[in-house]
Amino acid sequence: MLSNWYAELQTRNPLLAKAGTVCFIFGFIALFLPLIDSRELLGQYVWVKPTKFFFSVGIFFWTIGWLLDHVSDPTWVRKISLTSCVMLSSELLIITVQAARGTMSHFNSHSVLDGILFGIMGLAITINSFLVILIWVRFFKLKTLPSGYLWGIRLGIFIFLIAGYQGFLMTSLQQHTVGGPDGQEGLLFLGWAKYLGDLRVFHFFGIHALQLLPILSWYFFREKPKTVILFAIVYFLVCTLTLWMALSEKGIFSWLS
Repeated sequence: MLSNWYAELQTRNPLLAKAGTVCFIFGFIALFLPLIDSRELLGQYVWVKPTKFFFSVGIFFWTIGWLLDHVSDPTWVRKISLTSCVMLSSELLIITVQAARGTMSHFNSHSVLDGILFGIMGLAITINSFLVILIWVRFFKLKTLPSGYLWGIRLGIFIFLIAGYQGFLMTSLQQHTVGGPDGQEGLLFLGWAKYLGDLRVFHFFGIHALQLLPILSWYFFREKPKTVILFAIVYFLVCTLTLWMALSEKGIFSWLS
């Protein structure tokens, strides 16, 4: 089943299919690098962040590659795909280089080089977010898809964009932890702070609405737009609750104490 899906993805968007595959390959390599490089940064192995970003970007490439097939403008789709690939690949390269150097990739202006690299990442993400806005607009022009599925795509992209732009809040704070410095005791691998606010929780669940809503709407609510809209509202409210908890300096385990 997975091989058939991937074959279809390659037909729909060969560039993003291959780019996503490369991301997953490097993600699995980075996953096992702590076995030979046990350096830590802010309480985690230095290779944890590249691993998470490779997997996340790989999922994004595959998702956008699949969805863009619904847009009947091959030249426009190729331009969007190539630009997104270049932008996010540059971010992954910087994150990997900074991990190899044993220093932070985000919120790092400790040197001129660190500041420049962080600025390039910010620019790349901003451009990629603008591309997603263009994609979102295109899906409001489409009328040929099942109505429930179409609203699942629209709302999935919308919540993705909100969660993406929440990254500017983390940038303004120069950290993702609220109530203390980054590097708090956190969940295994994810690193989310257990007992202090962590803005990454909302960011994670929000950006993955891009996958969740289209998938659910296709398999369960394909012709039920009202149900999709209601589900999206409830999902976004739950995501917003995690943001409120973070801003209130409450961690995901705070309710236990």
